Amino acid sequence: MAEFWTTSMGLPPVVAKAATRAEAAGWDGLGVPYAPTMAPDPYVTLAAAAAATSRITVLTWVATPASHTPAAAAGSIKTLQAVSGGRAVLGLGRGDSAMAYLGMAPAPVRFFERYVSRLRNYLQDEPQAFDLDLDGGGHFPPVDRLGLAQTATEAKFGLFMRDIPPVPLELVATGPKVLGIAARHADGVTTAVGADPERVAWALGVVREAREAAGVTRPLTLGSWVPVAVTEDRAAGRQMLSGSATSMARFTAMYGKVSAPVGDADRDIYERIHDAYELHGHFREGSPQSKVVPGEFIDRFAIIGSPRECVERLRALIDLGIERFVISSPSPGPLASTPREVAERAIQRFEEEVMPALQ
Repeated sequence: MAEFWTTSMGLPPVVAKAATRAEAAGWDGLGVPYAPTMAPDPYVTLAAAAAATSRITVLTWVATPASHTPAAAAGSIKTLQAVSGGRAVLGLGRGDSAMAYLGMAPAPVRFFERYVSRLRNYLQDEPQAFDLDLDGGGHFPPVDRLGLAQTATEAKFGLFMRDIPPVPLELVATGPKVLGIAARHADGVTTAVGADPERVAWALGVVREAREAAGVTRPLTLGSWVPVAVTEDRAAGRQMLSGSATSMARFTAMYGKVSAPVGDADRDIYERIHDAYELHGHFREGSPQSKVVPGEFIDRFAIIGSPRECVERLRALIDLGIERFVISSPSPGPLASTPREVAERAIQRFEEEVMPALQ
C-alpha cells in the first residue's frame, strides 16, 4: 500500500480549491512550489489549503536553501504545522529553477548538508549552538558584542512554538551525494530518478548503504517522484509528460555529466537534455529539451498506459520499498498543446482506477 501526493500552483484561493478537490478525490497530500520570484508564498498558500481541508498532508514541493535561513524555514513550516493540526511536511531540495531565477546554481553539497542538519534540529525542537553563517548569512556580528547582562545562549524556539509537533523533513534527491545526505539527516527521501525500477533500486541502495555507514537507525520513509499519464494512446501520453519527464531527467546531469550509473545510450540522452535545456520550458509540455528525447526513453522514465499497466508499474516500485509517490500529472494548463479534456481525463482515470488499487 502507498500514499499519493499531488501538486498545485497559484494564489491561495486557487490552491485551497485544488486542495479541497484533491482531498475529495482521495489524494493523501498536496504540495506547492517555492520559487520566490515565480510563485506565491508557499506557507501562506498552504495555510489556506490546510484551512479548506481536514485530512491531506500539506507540503512545500520543493523549498530551497536560498529561500529562507534554517531558522526562518523552520518557523514558517512549524506555524503551518499548528494551522494544519499536524499535517505539514517540509519538502526540500538543493534548488533548480527557483534559484536560477535568482541568478544562482543549486546549493553546494557541503553547504546543503550543514543546512539540512541545522534545519532538522529546528524542526525537531532540538536546541543547538549558534551558527551565524547559516542563520544570518555571515552578515552579522555575534550577540556578545552588545555586552548585555544576560542574552541568548543557544538557538531554539520560544514559548509560542513549544507545543507544536515536530515537522517531518522530506529531501528530494537524485545523485548519490544528496541521497546520502537524506539518509543521514532526513525523515523521508523522495527519489527523482524516474520510474525505471533499476534506477529506483539503485537510488534506494545508495540510501540504505549510507544509513548503515553512518549508523543511522531512526525511521526513514521512502518515496518516488514519477510522471504518470493514464491513457492507451502512447503518443498522447508521451506528449503530455514530455515536459515533466525531461525536466526531471535533467537532474541526473545537472552540470552536463551524468551523476549515476546508466548505460551509454541513456548517458547520451541525459547529456543531450542538459545541452538543449531552456529554462522557460521547465516542466512544460513540448519544451525544446523534450524534442531531443526518444519516445522509448520517456516510456521508461515515466509511466504511460492503461490503468492496469500503470498499477503494475507502480506496484513494481512498491515492491522495492517505495511507500509514497509524488505524481507529476499531465498539465491541462494554457501552455500545453494537449486538449484540456484529454489531460483532465488522464488525471481522472488515475484517481478513479489506479490510485485506489494501491492505497
